[in-house]
Amino acid sequence: MTGLVDLSLAEMAGGLDDGAISSVDLVTAHLTAIEAANPILNAVWDVDADGALAAALASDVRRGRGDSLSELDGIPFGLKDNIDVAGRPTSDGLGTAWIPAGDAAITERLREAGAIPLAKLAMHEAALGGTSDNPHRGRVDNPVLPGHTPGGSSGGSAAAVAAGLVPLALGTDTLGSVRIPAAYCGVVGFKPSFDLLPTLGVTPLCWTLDHVGPIARSVIDLALTLPVLTNMEIEEVELSGLVLGWPAEVDACEIEPAVQGVIDAALDRLRAGGVQIRQVKLGFGDLSILRRAALLVIEAEGAVALEKIWEDHPEALSETLSGMLSYGRDAAAARYVKAYRRIEDAGEVISAALDVVDALILPTTPQTPFAADARAPVNQADLTSIANYAGTPAVSLPVPGGGAPVGLQLVGGFYEDAQLLGIALAVEDLLRS
Repeated sequence: MTGLVDLSLAEMAGGLDDGAISSVDLVTAHLTAIEAANPILNAVWDVDADGALAAALASDVRRGRGDSLSELDGIPFGLKDNIDVAGRPTSDGLGTAWIPAGDAAITERLREAGAIPLAKLAMHEAALGGTSDNPHRGRVDNPVLPGHTPGGSSGGSAAAVAAGLVPLALGTDTLGSVRIPAAYCGVVGFKPSFDLLPTLGVTPLCWTLDHVGPIARSVIDLALTLPVLTNMEIEEVELSGLVLGWPAEVDACEIEPAVQGVIDAALDRLRAGGVQIRQVKLGFGDLSILRRAALLVIEAEGAVALEKIWEDHPEALSETLSGMLSYGRDAAAARYVKAYRRIEDAGEVISAALDVVDALILPTTPQTPFAADARAPVNQADLTSIANYAGTPAVSLPVPGGGAPVGLQLVGGFYEDAQLLGIALAVEDLLRS
């Protein structure tokens, strides 16, 4: 039965539709996989086995009557531990937890479609960091490259999907926290347009930049989730004639040769497939300066978002987190405004660039996964954060053929999520052929 976890989400949905498998079988197989692998991975923090099995049985009964609610009816999924599930603990990666009375809006949306919340997943403390090495709950291991980071802050979500513990997971993304771990774990991570997915019931970090986004093993699997999550259908896109923009600023970023080589080979294949790659100069200078401005906004807004927990349970925040929030809280108002304006201006420039190309294309991260005991590179989020400034959709998909996982990132126009995933699906088909 545990072989069921090796199926794609699309294969699971198909098996449920034709009666080859049951939802109870799927949930049981994933529970078995969690029990076997999680002691090493530490990707799962809470499992609702009884609730998931009861929901699976109800799904099977519905399907038997011909009353399936959606393509995701009977499919188990996981949630980053800053997203509420009614009656299950939420910790936000802190050294405390609380039991929400209701679901987050995005949890409710999936539950109403028949999808089954199975597990709460590990994360970096307060979603403010890129390793998912949590001071309260321990380190998450990378299932693709053991002994290395899965990335963060949604590291548990990406690791759980890559390891077959869940076929679908939700994460949050403020500067790249869905796409970075997706790239490091060799899976697909999607940050939708700002506010396309609701954040009600998600512990905030930065209202200006926070997004909720799904992680799955392939763009095909993500395409199945799009109608449920966004009420959109993926658009069919032909590669031939497509114009993708390569930001000139990426060339000034220190990109590991292992990443650059894999990306260059992927670009060559795209050109051979009829795609035009055009350099686009965004003109806002050093990406690291922008990222530091965004970090100040995050620290300042995070200090307000977490103020009540910080006051009531100061012991629940590590010294590192408290220091970052203190820095943001104590920053002069003028510094915050200047930082906010800098990233707002950058977002407008990025949106303007997307008016002349079909999408931007660039690496997801400048590096492959680094050793678990190494410090996170300072430029880790320089390439992902640009989509957060603009609030535009962005997707990271793995590039086959390398050694360590490498992610290729596509950034689309605001609310052009369905088109962007259509482009990503065409790119995935080409790179996997």
